[in-house]
Parts: sequence; C-alpha cells; structure tokens
Amino acid sequence: MRWFQARLRVLCCVCAITALTVAISAIALASPGSRVAKAAAATVACSPATDVTISSGPICGVTVGAVNEWLGIPYAAPPVGALRWQPPQAATPWTSTLQATQFGSQCAQYFPPFPSGGSEDCLFVNVWRPVASSTNLPVLVHIHGGGFVIGSGNGDNSLLASTGNEVIVSMNYRLGIFGFLADRALGPNSGDYGLQDQQFALRWVQQNISQFGGDPSNVTIYGESAGGSSVCDQIASPTAAGLFERGISVSGEYNTLLGAPTPLETQDCKSALPTRAQAFAAGRNFAAAVGCGQGTTDIASCLRGISTNTAETTAGQGYQNGGQGTVAPTINGSTLTMTLRQALARDQANHVDVIAGTDRDEDLVGVATTAAQYTSLVDTQYGAFASQVLARYPLSHFDSPGIAWRTVAADSDTVCPALTTAQDLAQRMPVHEYEIDDNDLPPYTPAGNGVVAPGAAHVGAWYLTPVTPALDANQQVLQDQEVAFVTAFARTGNPNTNGMPRWPRYNNSGEVMSLQPAGDSELFTTAQMAAQHNCAFWDRVARQAPQ
Repeated sequence: MRWFQARLRVLCCVCAITALTVAISAIALASPGSRVAKAAAATVACSPATDVTISSGPICGVTVGAVNEWLGIPYAAPPVGALRWQPPQAATPWTSTLQATQFGSQCAQYFPPFPSGGSEDCLFVNVWRPVASSTNLPVLVHIHGGGFVIGSGNGDNSLLASTGNEVIVSMNYRLGIFGFLADRALGPNSGDYGLQDQQFALRWVQQNISQFGGDPSNVTIYGESAGGSSVCDQIASPTAAGLFERGISVSGEYNTLLGAPTPLETQDCKSALPTRAQAFAAGRNFAAAVGCGQGTTDIASCLRGISTNTAETTAGQGYQNGGQGTVAPTINGSTLTMTLRQALARDQANHVDVIAGTDRDEDLVGVATTAAQYTSLVDTQYGAFASQVLARYPLSHFDSPGIAWRTVAADSDTVCPALTTAQDLAQRMPVHEYEIDDNDLPPYTPAGNGVVAPGAAHVGAWYLTPVTPALDANQQVLQDQEVAFVTAFARTGNPNTNGMPRWPRYNNSGEVMSLQPAGDSELFTTAQMAAQHNCAFWDRVARQAPQ
C-alpha cells in the first residue's frame, strides 16, 4: 500500500496541469467525412459571428463571455488503420460547416492507476480568441503535459485570450506506445510520432491562424512537465525550424538525475534519450510480445492490426519499466537527431526566445514519512553517492523526513539541471530563467499526521488557466504577474512590462526570477541559487556518474 500511495503521488504530480478531468465523450474511430457529420449533429449550437473558413473547410464555434472558442477541429487525418505508426497526414477536406463546439476525443492512453480511455482518432486542435479582437494578434500554442502517456489539450485556455488579447491554440498529440513506438519494420526513422503531431499542429497554425486574427509569424509554444520537455525537443528538432519564434518550458526537468527507478521513461530536457538502437530493440520485443515477431511476413501490417487494448497493455509503462516498446521521445534520426544539450553544444538548435524554469520543491520520485524511508530513497536513487548525499543533507537539518527527501529530489533532479540547461541555452539564444518559490499552493494542504505540505511542487503555482476554487489575494497577485510576463513575452520576446518586477535576460545578468505570491517576486543570482541548492555538488555527481 505504501508503494502504491507513493506511486500515485508521483503520477499525480506528473499530470498536475493536464486536462484529465475535462475528458468528454469520445468520437469513435471513423473517416473524416463521418467525423464532420457527427460534429454537425452536435447538441451545442454555434454562436453568431463565429463562422471561419480554414484550409480544410468551413467551421463555426461558440462565444463564452468575452472569448470565441472553436473546439475539436481536426488538424490531421485519424492515425488509424494504415496510418497507425505513420507520420501525420492531412485531414480530408469537408464542405459542410463543421460545428466546432465540443472537444474532440483525447488520445488513447493507458497508465495505471489513471483511468484508461480516449481514442486513436484524436488529432484535434482548439482555438480561443477575444471577441473584440483585431488582426495580427500574438499566438500561443499550448502543449499539454502528462509524461507523454496521459493528458489532452481539452482544457480551458480562455484566460490568456481574454486578459492578454492573444490567440491561444491547444492540441492533442499521440501518446504512449501509439506516439512513440520505434521498430525497424516501421521505417528507419520510426518513433516520435507524438512530436511529429505537435509539429503538424504548428504547421496547421501557420496555414490557418490568420483566419482567427492570429499572426503566423509570431508564435510562442509553451507547455508544462512533458509539455515543457516537448518545448525542449522542438527547440532541438531540425524539422521544427521556422514553426515558432519563442518557447516557454515549464518544469521540463523532472526525470531522476541518475536514471534511478521512476515510472516514467527517460524523457526530460536534461536526459540522454534512448538511442535508435535501443528503441529498435525495445520495439522488436514489443512486436514479439503481441505476436508480430520473427517469422511474421509483414511485421508492420501485423502491428497495425492489433487492438488498441493489446497495444496499450503490452506496452505498459515502456521498456524501462517492465513493459515493452518506447512510450516517450527517442533519438529517431529525423525528428530528433540529438538531445537538446547536444544540439546546443553543436549550435544546431533552433534559435528562439526562451522562458524556462522549475519549482523549488519538485519531487516525482516518492514520499518519505520515516527516517528509514528517507535513507532507503537516498540509497536507491544515488547508489555509490548515497553516503555523500546523506552527509550533505542530514535529517537533523530538516523538520521531517518528507521535507528532507523532497529537498534532495528537487535539488538533484530539477533545480540544478534547470540552471545548467539555462546556461547552455543562454550561449545560443535569449533566455529568461525563473524558479517558483511559493510555499502555500492551493488546495493549501496542511502538514501533520505524517503528511508533508507539497511546498512549491511540480508545476505548482503556474497560473495561466482559470483556477477553481478561486485563488486567494496573495496567489492572485502571482497569477497576474505570470499572465503579464507571458503576454509581454509572446508579443516581443521580452517579458518586461509596466507595473511588473524587472526581469532581465539571463544571458546578460545571470539572474533568476524567483516567482512568489503577494508581490514578493524578486531576483537571485545564479551563484545564490546554486548555493541554496548545492548545485556544485550535484553537478559533480552528474559528471562522475557512469554514462
């Protein structure tokens, strides 16, 4: 039970900002034509003055308050049948008006203990635009999180549209085994279909966003958790060149420093992603496990013929976690030819404006409620370095084993790697770096009885969407700052705006914005931040660890 509770907490943190609670009725697998007919029969009627014609055909949406919304727009053909484990293809055009008034299905997902669901027919985008809008508005494209295995773009993105006078786009992209299986039988550059979907959605933006008042030459991509590491991947991807001008990576550092046990396949901004050889080996084992192994005449056709359930349950949590196949990005040789840090070192990354950062207390590894659990977690995660970790983080220095462990995990896995990534990015492009230092996050979990308040937990206090229940006055000030920073950044690449704390470029100042509630946001130097989190020690551990 303790293991299950710890694992549940890990996974809950991973999907903190994803839209799992807003799933709607799935649209069944169907041809694009029948998909349009089903949308036309939707019970939610279109609002006046929401008719738009995009490259695929006419659509209409709904007006909610001061925002027009178009939901569930197909941006690609359903990746089913012969298109399963293929790069995304253009949606079939339609002539009847598509009523884009309800979210499309989230992508098929399976990651216990989270509910399974969704559909392989899931490649939809959603658009939010201010009712009283002009043309050439900045465009922000949201990439949802969820460890590349859960989540969807089916959330409420009206806040930025209404407050910042911007056009917001969200997307669904293929997840888990359907988004990332690599197998030689599927092609020499197979895998990374989820990242290709993200890029296909960005090409849809280039072709269509002007019809919604957006400026296709002023696009910012942003995401949290796996969405944040997706931003890193797109900065590194040669096939994403020219698709966006700016990127905001939120909590994109979350894998363990040394690759020690975690439910998530190695995937974040700092990670050495699985090589093509590793991915192919995992794919070969997946194919054998579903009955499409050696001796099969046409392995690709066999794989495309298995059921959704068979594929998901066989994949499990991927080859690194007792399952089969790859369920997150890999170095597939085309979409990704190298990791972000490698691309930066070789000056082969896409040069864009960047905001990046993490939370002070991020911990996706486990929970320690006793001294023995704390020691065990340190031993498991750091192996030969465990004694050094315990000497540097003695339990006597902390109020509880839980706070001690979350401090160790955050320093090693997120905060210090984020500073390293920022320093690498700043060698090549303009960067604004932040850390969220907010001790009192909703829902304001009290400590006591073995419970440790989460502190500034994974993606905590990143408030770009409406929050329910309403934020208190102190947190509201922080939300106002974040929305103002992001709005200014999306317009010019500079987050500074009147009435907000000054946020200098990291390249020039080496300063990190500490985002805090109640108007207390302030700047720290890299040296101060590194000293607080023992980054010299953790950087040394990372360098000495076996590769």
